[in-house]
Amino acid sequence: MTGRLNKLQQDLKNIETEVANLAERMREKYRIYLDLLGESLYKQAIGAVYHICTRYYGGEFLALSHSNRQKLQEEIKTLGQETKASLQQLGEQSFDRGAFSGVGFSKSPAETVNTPDFLKLFLDKAENLAATGEINNPDILLHCCRVLEKNCIEILNHLSKQINQQLQKAYILPPHLPSQIIDRAIQAGEEGQSLGGGHNMLNILVEAKNPEPEEEKDEDEDEDDGDDHDFSSGKVTKVTAIHLRMAELEFADARLSVERNQIRSLWEQLNRLGKQYHHLRKEYTIAQAEAAWRSSWYD
Repeated sequence: MTGRLNKLQQDLKNIETEVANLAERMREKYRIYLDLLGESLYKQAIGAVYHICTRYYGGEFLALSHSNRQKLQEEIKTLGQETKASLQQLGEQSFDRGAFSGVGFSKSPAETVNTPDFLKLFLDKAENLAATGEINNPDILLHCCRVLEKNCIEILNHLSKQINQQLQKAYILPPHLPSQIIDRAIQAGEEGQSLGGGHNMLNILVEAKNPEPEEEKDEDEDEDDGDDHDFSSGKVTKVTAIHLRMAELEFADARLSVERNQIRSLWEQLNRLGKQYHHLRKEYTIAQAEAAWRSSWYD
């Protein structure tokens, strides 16, 4: 029995060594991926705004003065550069040894103040981390990867919201449209609901109450056509806004797509190691229980 326990224990250590090595490879691969993502995001975000200002709301853009057009463009570029830096920071911090304390990545109050909210990642399984901070448990590594992926999406959504707000301030998008409507549409898109669009954009149908008297509404109904549709409660208008999506960013960037495929391959290895690890843990627990039973059994 002792020999079986020792073998199972050694097998578990071997798995943990493989997981630790895999964690290092994933850390480096995600660092490269997030650097490329930042560069691609900057370019594609500007391209999406270009489409909004030329193909969808060209009249509103032309109504701006030359200086206001430049101001809008500079604001968009600044937002893109800031987000690019945030993604690079995320890549540098996510898998650093000793970075996980169970209360976040920041190591001092000053760092906590200066770290953007979407970079304050938390781990709820800190007790499973080795004392050195090395990630050698497949459950922990899987959790780290999921947190990282979730925060990437949050960063993209955050940039989308900021850009849409700037477009509203510039009167490109309807300025009186509540930002919560666009935010909910972005969230719906992340949850898999089809909202159309393409080119990192989404289409929203907004229903506004018609303030006109009923008599005037009846007269206008016969004259209305195009993209607006009248209902008894008001007019429905299509609004096109920015929604930066990971899948579209990767589809449009061959280098990014290659890195994503390599990350998927590492995820498959992690899943395989996780299954082996849990099987060995179960066998080890059974062997321990059998040994404990025999040690306390008397005829």
